Parts: sequence; C-alpha cells; structure tokens
Amino acid sequence: MFKTNLLFLCLSFSTVLSFSQDKPNVILIMVDDMNDWVGAFGGNPQAITPNMDAFAKKSMVFKNAYCSAPLCNPSRTSILTGYNPSTTGVYGNTEHFRDKKGLENTITLPQYFNQNGYTTAAAGKIFHSPRGPSKKPRPKSDPGSFEMEHKGGLGSTYPKDEERFQHGLDFSFYKDGSHMKRSFDWKGVEVENEETSDWKSADYCVKFLEEDHSKPFFLACGIFRPHLPWYAPQKYFDLYNVDNITLPEVIANDLDDVGSIASNSVQKKLHKQLVEKKKWKEAVRAYLANLSYADACVGHLIDAFENSKYKQNTIVVLMGDHGWHLGEKEHWTKQTLWEEAAKTPLLIYNPNTSAKGISTKIVSLIDVYPTLLDLCDLPQKEDLDGKSIAQLLANPDTNWDEIALTSKGNGTHSLRDQNYRYTVYPNGFEELYDHRIDPMEWNNIANSISQKEVLIKFRKELQHILK
Repeated sequence: MFKTNLLFLCLSFSTVLSFSQDKPNVILIMVDDMNDWVGAFGGNPQAITPNMDAFAKKSMVFKNAYCSAPLCNPSRTSILTGYNPSTTGVYGNTEHFRDKKGLENTITLPQYFNQNGYTTAAAGKIFHSPRGPSKKPRPKSDPGSFEMEHKGGLGSTYPKDEERFQHGLDFSFYKDGSHMKRSFDWKGVEVENEETSDWKSADYCVKFLEEDHSKPFFLACGIFRPHLPWYAPQKYFDLYNVDNITLPEVIANDLDDVGSIASNSVQKKLHKQLVEKKKWKEAVRAYLANLSYADACVGHLIDAFENSKYKQNTIVVLMGDHGWHLGEKEHWTKQTLWEEAAKTPLLIYNPNTSAKGISTKIVSLIDVYPTLLDLCDLPQKEDLDGKSIAQLLANPDTNWDEIALTSKGNGTHSLRDQNYRYTVYPNGFEELYDHRIDPMEWNNIANSISQKEVLIKFRKELQHILK
C-alpha cells in the first residue's frame, strides 16, 4: 500500500512538473507615456521606431487600444489588478490600491502567475511605485521585484545642471512651478546606450532570457522614456532635423465647445509659450528622439528574445500605459479624456497561433490580465473588470462591440466605441465626437438634436459599467 501511494505521488508530481513546463512563458513590455506615434500604429509618419515596427509585423496590432486612466499610477494599477479606477478608487499618482479598503489582498497579474507555478521577474517601471525610489516594496506586495526601486532617467548621465532648462520657458503660473520646470525639459546627452537606466532594465531581462529556467516565467520590462524629462543619447536627437518636424494638426478655437472643466485643465499657457518662443518643433523633436531611444531599448530585449531558446513558447505583450498630447487642443502631457491621452499602442505576439495582422476593434488595456490567463490556459479570475481579447487574436474581424472606459476621476469618465467618443464631467457637461468624420475630436456634437439617441445609449452604458 505504501509503495502504491509513493508511486502515485511520484506520478502526480511528474504530471504537475510536465504540465507547468508546457505552459507558455510571458514577456510584458510597458513603455511609459507612449502615444500612437509608433510607426506601426500610424500616429506620426516621422517617428523612427524600427524595432517595434518589425516586431509588429509578427504580432497582432491593436490600433484602437485605450487606457483605463490617462495617468501612470491609475493606469498601471488598473492593468495589473484587472480593476477599473472606479473599482479601486485609484485616480491619482500618490494613491496605492493596497491602502483601499477591501483591496489590501488584491491578487495582481504577476502574483496570479506566481501562484500558478510561474517564476516572476521584472526590471524598470512596472507598477508606479508611489512610495518613492528610496522606499522598499510594501509587505505582501508582488513577487519578483514588481514594485522594485526604479530610476526613470539616465542615471548619472543626466545633463549637467548648467546645461538644463535652457529653453526660456516660464513655469511660475503653475502651483508647483519648480516641479514642472524640472520635468519639462529636453536635451541630447553624449552617452552610450549601455550607460542609461532604460537600457540596463532591458539588459536585465536579456540576461534573464540567457539563463535556464525549469518553470515557466512571467518577465516584465518597464521602459521609462519617453516620459519627461526628455533626456536621451544625442544620436537619437540627430535622427530628426528640427526644421523638418511636422507639427500636430490643430485648429483655432478648438476649446470653445469643451466646457469649463476640460478647458481649465488644459495647459494653454505652456502651449502659448512654446508657440511664441518657437519651441514647439523642438519639443516634438525631443519626444520623437526619446521614443526612438525607447524603441532601441525595446529592440535590445526583442533581439535577445528572438535568439533565445524560449522563442517558440513565449507570449510577448508590448504596450504603452496611456497616450500623450504634444499641442493638440493646446495641451501638453496626459491627463485628458481625449483621444491623444487615452489611446496607446498594444501588440500581442503569440507563437502558438498564426495570429498576426491588424485589429481595429475597440479594446482596453484592462483586458490584458484576462487575456493572458486565457492564452496561458490558467483558471479565469471571475472578478476582473476586463474581458479576454483572445478571440480577436484568432480572428481580428470577429464580431466585437465592446466599449472602452477611460476615467480621470470620480464622475469624470469617457467611453469609446467603434464610432464615437462620449465624455461626461462632474458638472454634467458632456462631449460627443463622431470618429467616422472627426478623428481629431474638433467638433463636440453633444448638443445636436440628431445625436439624442446616441447620448441616451452612452449614458445607460456608463451607468451599467459603473454600477
């Protein structure tokens, strides 16, 4: 009897080990503040992003992917917990979901994989880590250094103090002008890729892929650029001639129909300075340069993946955490509910299928959590707010009528379906844009009598989602 039981245990252990080794690995790459200017996503034809473009040709490119929140912490919290900001209550950068009542023991995406037999590891910025760079991860946080200390810049290779803030911009009109001044700056730095923090984050993951792993792994790499300040190796600035930079398309009086809350949140004074001081092209060039630098860091990791022993059994997800304005609607940075801030690249490579191509269906970054569980054949987590988009990987033209929710705060929400963007603010002001004829969202048609039924539909949908 003892020998029989021992044999059963050995066979069971062997079965579990074999099962776990058959699971696909996962590489998650998140690029901070990356809008749809990546070449493969068509947002800006001047962008030079050869590595992401090449990988997109092997992947499913989701051209209409939207964040749950247009800010780092709430967006990343949403992606990694699988809950909308309206569920977590996390809308700002200083909050932590584990401080919220009922969410103290939330099982995040990396934790769920860890609990299901995966080795987890990370480098760079994955969680926002609002505790600050000098603090240790929270107790009961995430395995594999997912709340690791991270440095988002060029380490010791920042420009010298006397070489910074040379653009003549005045930030005194901000409540915290010193903070904005430290952030809104750009300069090419004479430094090699290998000396920079983002490259080191990618290189950590490269070395991880060179190792032998007995269990499936979940590996995450966070690239900080093109987040402000825009410091990158000079060679990436040299890719772009500032005189040839094409500026985003804008129209006069674009803000006349957006309401007081949205209008007051726009950085009109900063935009006016950039225009008057003829710095707009410089700033756009700086963003593009940093995007190209981020692309090189991503390429370093992708090249290692392509040459690794894990290529045939590893799913790769590459995405931004939200979009970014560069003068559209007279705004800079993120933190709006318009298309420029809500939209971000998402591509998924799955070696176990022939899934590649382009999907124009509406998806949300909150869908990444349930999608990865689906693709890795892990038990579904029934309380997630997102929905698996695995069927779109199998057939990008499948019937799909999902709506993406993006939230900026309690009572400040936007819904995006295949044709429209609907937004409502705490004072009840509404915006409605028809993307079939107005992709730049220049004409708010919420007051149009002909759109009454569309508005009623969106109001009901938002009420249903937030209940």
